Amino acid sequence: MEENQMLEKDFKQVVENIKNEIYKTQTLIMTDANKRLIDLYYYVGGIVCENSSWGNKFIESLSTAMKIEFPNIKGFSVRNIKNMKKFYSELNANEKVQMASAHIPWSHNILILDKVKDTDERLWYIEKCVENGWSVDVLELQINTKLYERQGKVIKDN
Repeated sequence: MEENQMLEKDFKQVVENIKNEIYKTQTLIMTDANKRLIDLYYYVGGIVCENSSWGNKFIESLSTAMKIEFPNIKGFSVRNIKNMKKFYSELNANEKVQMASAHIPWSHNILILDKVKDTDERLWYIEKCVENGWSVDVLELQINTKLYERQGKVIKDN
């Protein structure tokens, strides 16, 4: 066998290393894209709050304008713009939760905003989503079954 000839196991290892790097890069790209989307939605929510004196007509007009300008981009329905406003309003006062929220998808953020009112509890659910990779359905189940309270009780009992 020639010295330059590649061993099959060496080749497989090279391919495996490249695959792992591709997966890691894809994850980083998705994470960065999610953070930027959350930042955009926070920004839009701030604009909507600043112009709240115009009422719901402003939100409807903004939704229509965004759909015309960006016909291939979803996310600017009246309902979602109202969610952006709520997101901004709820998190503007709490930088810690605001920063943590960038690490989870938009659907997770909205679910937490709708179902969890306590700031510490919100932060805890965000951290658990990141830590465990919960889907939105699993997150909803954990919130509905009051995992935060159950975990707190276990910690207190011990």
